[in-house]
Amino acid sequence: MLKNTIHLFLLIILFTAQCSLAASLSIGERLKLNSTYLNEEREIQILLPENYQSNTGATYPVIYLLDGDYNFHGVSGMLDFLANKAQLIPDVILVGIADKGTDVYRQYMTPAGLTAPFKKEDGGKAELFLTFLEKELKPYINSKYRAANNSILVGHSMGGLFVLNALLESPNSFENFVSMSPSVWLNDHEIMTKAKGFIGKSKHKKTSLYLSLGDEERQGVYGVLQLLDESQPKNIDWHFAHYPSENHNSVNLVALRADLKNIFNSWRIPNKKLETSMTPEKILAHYQKVLSSLAINQPIPTPSIQSAIRYFYRQEKTGDIPLFMGQVKKLLPASEQAFIMMQASYVGHYDSPESALKILQGSENRFEHSVEYVKSMAVAYMQLKNTKMAINYYTKALTLAKAYKANQWQINIIEAKLLELETE
Repeated sequence: MLKNTIHLFLLIILFTAQCSLAASLSIGERLKLNSTYLNEEREIQILLPENYQSNTGATYPVIYLLDGDYNFHGVSGMLDFLANKAQLIPDVILVGIADKGTDVYRQYMTPAGLTAPFKKEDGGKAELFLTFLEKELKPYINSKYRAANNSILVGHSMGGLFVLNALLESPNSFENFVSMSPSVWLNDHEIMTKAKGFIGKSKHKKTSLYLSLGDEERQGVYGVLQLLDESQPKNIDWHFAHYPSENHNSVNLVALRADLKNIFNSWRIPNKKLETSMTPEKILAHYQKVLSSLAINQPIPTPSIQSAIRYFYRQEKTGDIPLFMGQVKKLLPASEQAFIMMQASYVGHYDSPESALKILQGSENRFEHSVEYVKSMAVAYMQLKNTKMAINYYTKALTLAKAYKANQWQINIIEAKLLELETE
């Protein structure tokens, strides 16, 4: 009896610990907004880029994700690899818009004049919800975070129908509309009546529409495609992708990944092009144009930075680096920190750790809030065999990483370095 009681007690402790761990791994920040237009409280989930606090001058595109509680974890994980780790697209702010139950969600996604699925008594309120997004949510995000003038509305199924209707109602409310497997079929394809009166006839600034479909036959999407193909609207840059190996519930993540790579297709310069035809000056010119076209200001991808610094060493022109770094500061200010760290890395390898540390110390007061910059200084001290200062800077980096709620693998790396230094 006593053995069973102890076993049960241990199970309870283990379960409680697992629940606490699960709670600590929640993604982003949960906020509540009181909506005047909807006359109710709405919840949103905000996920900032991992380096948001380290790059204090950077601005970011914003993804507004409908049915946020259902889609948030999948999309946030995909973005972590696509933007943060692979750097195939810029870092973005993710805003997940929570629903308030299936029936309410569907009613808000249904255009006015139509009735929600399986609820003929529920008239559509999509236009009202779009007003909430435009007049309340977007201004709130723009005022509280460093949001660029570059927003993407993303929806799937009924959310996809809402995105399509938002384009028809307010084509310049977002820069990009991503509609995945939209429920065009609703009310016998009634949305097509509005679409026929708008596409190719409305005068508005150019915008982009990304449509996708899985292995489905009755969504009604091909009617939209036919209309777009026949009208060839000059102010809608539209794209369509069919994923026959995906079903209705799996297509959204696959399609969104491809659409984001398409939206930001100029962000990454392929390695072969970097190696064969991109001088440092060309890299600067390329990203000046890209950042301007995307209306953002943030560090460019690490491979492009490395290619630029490596060029001077391969061409034996290291004396030109100071002049180039001055151009970086002037033309790509958000990338200056990353260029300084890369320069110090090469100097530490080809010249001396003392010279690398001197470069880093020259801008330490400007970037002491950056985890990566502080880590770079710790590395320099390690190369100089100054264990005490290396521990000091890794400890500072760890404190910053925890304060910024960095990914656990980043914290693990710093802790492992500290353990290595402390056991020497």
